[in-house]
Amino acid sequence: GIIGMASGSFDLMGWMQAMGEGVMGMSELIIVTLLAGGMLALIRHNGGIDWLIRVLTRRINGQRGAKLTIALLVILADLCTANNTIALITVGPVARDIADRYGVDRRMSASLLDTFSCFAQGLIPYGAQLLMAAGLAVITPFDIIAYLYYPIILGTIALLGILFRFPRKYA
Repeated sequence: GIIGMASGSFDLMGWMQAMGEGVMGMSELIIVTLLAGGMLALIRHNGGIDWLIRVLTRRINGQRGAKLTIALLVILADLCTANNTIALITVGPVARDIADRYGVDRRMSASLLDTFSCFAQGLIPYGAQLLMAAGLAVITPFDIIAYLYYPIILGTIALLGILFRFPRKYA
């Protein structure tokens, strides 16, 4: 805000207006997040989370499988919601249960959730980031996907970290 006022891009009222618009934009996300949290509580209360964990962990034999399951779970949630925040809120409790059951450090579980949700969000053509970039460049999101090196490298390194048990401190 200070830089914008110093450069003459806007004045104090313009800065306040931009902050107000930002808060209003976040209010939509807050409402959706509250609804998702309530829905998740209902699902948990009725045994849906326990069922989901049983189905997902049926073939897990150790920490590596648990980590891969957590990664896959958040990717699927991100593909379904096209929103990192909603995906993390939805999958977080399930990931915590899987992590606790298989001895995965909670910090590692949180890191996996964040990393793989960013990986998925960065690649889906109907995600906010690609839609906005495509709109600004007046191209389709599919035209951008071939140049998305960062999410691909991020996902590849994170997957290799799971497979080769890196960092050893949390493996």
